[in-house]
Amino acid sequence: MDYPDHQRGKASSGIKKNGLMPVLENIDLEVEDGEFVCIVGPSGCGKSTLLNIVGGFLKATRGEVLIDGAAVVGPDPRRIFIFQENGTFPWLTVEDNIGFGLLDKTPEDRERIVSHYLKMVGLSGTERSYPRELSGGMKQRVEIARALAGSPDILYMDEPFGALDFLTRLRMRAELVELWQREKKTVLFVTHDVDEAVQLADRIVVMSTRPASIRSVIEVKLPRPRDLDAAEYLSIRDEIFEIMGFGPTEASAPQDATDNGDAAAASTRSDSPPLLRPKKLDADVIIIGGGPAASVLGTYLANAGVDHLIVDKSHHPRAHVGESLSYSTTEILREIGFLPVMERQRFPVKGGVSWTSWLNPQQINMEFDKLEKGGYAYQVDRAQFDELLLRHAREKGSRVFSGARVERVNFTRTGQASGVTLKVGEAKFTLKSSLVIDASGRRGLLGKQLNLFKQAPELPQFAIHSWFTGVNRGDEPTANFTHIHLLPIKRGWCWQIPINDEITSVGIVSGREHHVRSGEDVEQFFKWTMGLNPVLGERMSNAQRLREFRMDGNYCYSMERFAGDGWLMIGDAAFFVDPIFSSGVSDALHSAKFAAEAIISARANNDLSAASFEEFERKMRLGVTVWQDFVKLFYQMAPIFSQVINTSEHSARMMRVCEGEVYDEEARQTVEQLGGVFDAIQADPNHALNRILKDFDAGVTT
Repeated sequence: MDYPDHQRGKASSGIKKNGLMPVLENIDLEVEDGEFVCIVGPSGCGKSTLLNIVGGFLKATRGEVLIDGAAVVGPDPRRIFIFQENGTFPWLTVEDNIGFGLLDKTPEDRERIVSHYLKMVGLSGTERSYPRELSGGMKQRVEIARALAGSPDILYMDEPFGALDFLTRLRMRAELVELWQREKKTVLFVTHDVDEAVQLADRIVVMSTRPASIRSVIEVKLPRPRDLDAAEYLSIRDEIFEIMGFGPTEASAPQDATDNGDAAAASTRSDSPPLLRPKKLDADVIIIGGGPAASVLGTYLANAGVDHLIVDKSHHPRAHVGESLSYSTTEILREIGFLPVMERQRFPVKGGVSWTSWLNPQQINMEFDKLEKGGYAYQVDRAQFDELLLRHAREKGSRVFSGARVERVNFTRTGQASGVTLKVGEAKFTLKSSLVIDASGRRGLLGKQLNLFKQAPELPQFAIHSWFTGVNRGDEPTANFTHIHLLPIKRGWCWQIPINDEITSVGIVSGREHHVRSGEDVEQFFKWTMGLNPVLGERMSNAQRLREFRMDGNYCYSMERFAGDGWLMIGDAAFFVDPIFSSGVSDALHSAKFAAEAIISARANNDLSAASFEEFERKMRLGVTVWQDFVKLFYQMAPIFSQVINTSEHSARMMRVCEGEVYDEEARQTVEQLGGVFDAIQADPNHALNRILKDFDAGVTT
């Protein structure tokens, strides 16, 4: 069976035939009745195209699809599709969604069938709920129940769990296996996740790159439920990686094992699993981590034609705090061609930041229109945003290896970074590169390995946060703004960030002395803190929490250096100052851009020593200094901070610093100027804002 790509000019491997680019070639596959078959392969190879042809949605240019001897000429109600994108009908209840394909049944039969599958997927009691009231995993169960209720012979599933968080995905896989064992339907399941395939399938079809053919079909004769740590499981998974060009194939030479220059590692090497060398994973540049910093750097490097590999220990999507993007991120997202993706996802558009205080209920708005007519940023679900960014990098040309944990960066005897040691299951690999970029986030892999990590003890902030529905977002013009609510506790404030039309992220930040203590009721602490600001208390009066509280702490830190011989640090792996200005993603994106510029220049000069990265180091150090000084000013002058900036003749410059433009001399001068304004207010007892500061000092619980 063959199928062509009709999109001309699109980058792809293969030879054009009659002006068309072949996508699938020489596909020959038989699936037994009641069998569970997974299809895996490189991103963009044509897995979903194959599934659409088998399902009758696309027609092959050559060959045919036969089911029970009859040719497939189009979709058939006996064969049901379940897609990655949630397909529940938002205007129908759960029971009406499940019964949607049963309109030809009598009301009694329909009710009986719906009740049966509701119970089977564990959704009894949600019959009259609407999709907006369900979690992602529950919505996926509704789709599976609706598919099974139609009593199909075959289920076609196209990455149905791809949009779910990691733990929900694991749970849904286990539930799907249980349902399949009861119903014994034939399942054809497309996934990019090798672990998912080994966990689910009787057989796994491994596809090649375009024009895609079947490279191998692997039988999985493991009992269910499968032990994800079993040697047989890991062996099958590693075999698939090897077929796809990622697997371990040859042992490292002895000199590779000693190149890291670490005596402690060498002394324990005899007790460790053997180090292996995977083929096709060495790269000119290895990027550790799969967050925004890594993805944006990968995109820049791909656009410049620089060979690189992103190694990510996790599988996306994954939850992450930091949902409000700064104004300065918009231009970088535009540069890498990502804004159309943001627009398609319909993330809330952020037009500014609003501030309230317990001293004054009046809301102060800092609008991006001051910076640029129609200026904007976005509010995002970080799990979705991060996954989309990594996918964008992959589409632009980044190679991505997920599910591998980098244990250390390796160095030559002369101190030059030479690659990484990573672990997949029980197997260890060494990857060689001429440059290593640490984008490992707050893990700070390289900084801690080199003893460069430096905590900032003067700003030990802590946060408690969750997602809520029913939050009052205030007046419509500023409803999608980030809202900051100041609290009468030392360094205390609350964020309010819209994630979508229904969900709002709310978090409390405070100094250590006011953080929830061990054994204390977190719910009660959170409610007490909400009541400290009247505006915030009213906003949260009808709020319903959607998930468990999460806690983060010790926000402020920096590495003593950001670059060395053959290595750089970017994003949270380099520094983080404070969450007050939502700067995490902004700093990740800016540092990724600076790193890309430095890498391209250093490679052009054939010099990857620390000296080539001096400008990168200078910019990063300046950014840290500006942020630290700015944050200290905020906590000293919190109740008048937004008012002073909003009314200053230099308001636009000050707002640009708030929004992440901190990497030049003008930003440093702006912070100095703002400090002078605050000094003048404090020195003048007759100044109107001086009284607010005194009330602030008198009212704050220290």
